[in-house]
Amino acid sequence: MFKNPENALKVCCAIAFILGVIDIVRGVTHTFFIHQLAVPASGIDAHPDALVLMSAFGISNFLTGLLLILIALKAKKIVPYTLIIIPMSYFIGSLGMNISEVVMQSEFRGQYMMRVYLLVCIASALYYFLNAKFQDKRTT
Repeated sequence: MFKNPENALKVCCAIAFILGVIDIVRGVTHTFFIHQLAVPASGIDAHPDALVLMSAFGISNFLTGLLLILIALKAKKIVPYTLIIIPMSYFIGSLGMNISEVVMQSEFRGQYMMRVYLLVCIASALYYFLNAKFQDKRTT
């Protein structure tokens, strides 16, 4: 299972590309189809401030999506690091929200998809790093 970092890197690149496409779809739903798709699916109240924040998050989805695709295609060697930075960033953001005592009142069904998204990032990055580690041990 842990024998080939080159194949693990290809897996990470494919996953990063797919996650990039998912982020672009999320960006589209959060901005262009916020009333038709994002609000009903998320369970968040359609308060104007919440809609602006959801739209702003959609903008960042375009950014992460396009960057993930670009990195997967042009900078393959940093894909595992990129994939691990994403959940680290969410963890840091969660800490900040907890410290600031920000509490959500809506259901926010999107959290379940995000948990899967972040677990996929962690699992694929760990898959690469374990392959690379075992490759290093075999060559020394």
